[in-house]
Order: sequence, then C-alpha cells, then structure tokens
Amino acid sequence: METGHDILFFWVARMVMMSLELTDQLPFKTVFLHPMVKDENGAKMSKSKGNVIDPLEVLDSCDLDTLLKKLYESNLPQSEVAKAVQDKTTKFPDGIPECGTDALRFTLLSYMVQSSINLDVARVVGYREFCNKLWNIVKFALKNFPEGF
Repeated sequence: METGHDILFFWVARMVMMSLELTDQLPFKTVFLHPMVKDENGAKMSKSKGNVIDPLEVLDSCDLDTLLKKLYESNLPQSEVAKAVQDKTTKFPDGIPECGTDALRFTLLSYMVQSSINLDVARVVGYREFCNKLWNIVKFALKNFPEGF
C-alpha cells in the first residue's frame, strides 16, 4: 500500500485491524509512505482551502478565468473563495503555463529528499526550461556526432 503519513493511523491502522478481525489476514505486507504535497507556503493542499493545483492544469496549461471559474463553482464558503481568488490572481495573473509531463516529474523527483513537497508552479516552470535546454543540447549533439557513434 502507498499512502501519506497523515492518514497512517486513521486509515491504514483501521484497515489492518478490520482485516485481521474479519479475515485473520493482513490486507498488505508493506506500506510505502510518500511525502505530503503542500502549497508553496507549506499549507496542506485542500479542496476546502481552495489551494489545490490540478496536475493536468500544470501539464496542459490553464488560463486564469478557468482557475477562477472552478473556485466560484466550488462549495467553498464565500470568505474562502475571496481568499483563493486573491491568491490565484496574484500567483497566476496569466494562468498556469504549459509545463509538460517531464518538467512536473522532474520537479516532484527533486522534492523527494524532503519529508514534504511544497509544490511551487514557478519551480515546475523552471524545470520545464531546464528540460528544454537538455533536449536542445541532445538534438545539437546528435546532429554533430559522426556516423555510427
């Protein structure tokens, strides 16, 4: 099983106890813990706070109007909507730029040495530019290698 440490007691322990009680078997042999994904300020991402970043929006891009529309259509209290709108408008005045899968994966891997991931879209954009530089270097090098290299 793979999970975050925040639900270890509430969910994983309950599953183990119920499985042992009902079947006399463990539901899984190993539990892999992954870092918690938080926003760039260190607050846990939560739909009830409106600070969740959809990975698909990072991969394919998302304009500011779409980000705000999701907030207005959510079930957040109006006070939280106002805070989230202000936050999204400040962070993403032009929306979230398209970053692609490789940049998002590279960013998440760079965070893996930490116990939590304070996901910052600006960092994903930086890694997108880094991946693009690597790609251009490889294309240039492959064109200039001798035949049969």
